[in-house]
Amino acid sequence: MVNKLTIKTICLFVFLLIGWPVQAAWYQVELIVFEHLNPNLDGEQWSENPGLPSRNDSIDLITGIADQIDVQSGAMDSQDNQVHPEENTQGLVPYKALSSDKFRLKKDFRILELSSAYRPLLHVAWQQPGLHRNSVRAVHLESYEKTNEIDTHISEEFVDSQKAEYIYTAAEIIFDGIVRLRSAHFLHVDVDLAFFPEPGFQDIKTPIQGSENITPVLQQADYVRLTESRRIKLNELHYFDHPLFGVIIQVSRLEIN
Repeated sequence: MVNKLTIKTICLFVFLLIGWPVQAAWYQVELIVFEHLNPNLDGEQWSENPGLPSRNDSIDLITGIADQIDVQSGAMDSQDNQVHPEENTQGLVPYKALSSDKFRLKKDFRILELSSAYRPLLHVAWQQPGLHRNSVRAVHLESYEKTNEIDTHISEEFVDSQKAEYIYTAAEIIFDGIVRLRSAHFLHVDVDLAFFPEPGFQDIKTPIQGSENITPVLQQADYVRLTESRRIKLNELHYFDHPLFGVIIQVSRLEIN
């Protein structure tokens, strides 16, 4: 028969399990975003903008600080410049961008880079704990492409006479969105990215309602959106694909030196 002391011991053990958080495992998340250069749209058309991904509870990757930090001081955060100490119990910086020497998908990136069918847009990796959806932060990712443009306030004749002196560099957005790694009984990845293709990527001609004799007008979406949540396995390549662009993600255990 179980004595009272044993029962008290079991109850205390259960209380500690419930009252104290389990130490979260840490992961390396590596991601490649790429564009399809010769997409097979197969009749697909996008005539309306689907709405941009929400940045609520997202964080930009942290760069330029050491791998190890003082647990009491915390790590930088995009909102208040502090990550709460309870998110940093192993002395690691959550959501810190990793240097390229720690990348594991270099060959995959190189294949995309050499291919005539794809154009890699981003290759990045970061470290983070595996936390429940209510505690984890989504990582905000975006990419811009610099383009040379002419100031429209200057006459073309003057620009021609001055050659390239009045050509300035502008930035056009390529994609913007979030990626979230969350852990419950299994690991899951949420991808929500808006991609801005080159103008004219599709040719949708829609006649004006009630005006059958009027020439159809060009109508197309400014961007498309890839939204998907998926259960994943460690060390496997996972593809999130859209007719115009795609994402490759690999999650592995973080190697702590």
